[in-house]
Amino acid sequence: MVPGWRWYNFLYFLYLAIPVLGSNIVIKDVDAAVYRSLKGEAIKAGMKVGEAASQAFRLWVQQRNLGRVRDRDRMRKAAARTDVMRRNIGPVEGWNSTEVIRKWRELRKPS
Repeated sequence: MVPGWRWYNFLYFLYLAIPVLGSNIVIKDVDAAVYRSLKGEAIKAGMKVGEAASQAFRLWVQQRNLGRVRDRDRMRKAAARTDVMRRNIGPVEGWNSTEVIRKWRELRKPS
């Protein structure tokens, strides 16, 4: 044992330093072409494959958690344009949008 080291120093290193160093993880069923693409991009960026994979994982989780980012200003403008078109067209005889939406919903329901 190294002089000056105590058992608690080893435990401190074990529990605090090792998680920072990272770990080896095995992931099964990875598409080989996707892995080669990731590896190539990592090399171009001067990164290790593990760092690039960690960034990809982080991004995927963020997208799942945040959902789709919406541009509210663009949505308001689109809604205003739609309202103008509706006013210009006016009511269409024989068309019931509520019935159409209900039909779409029924078609989407699993059997």
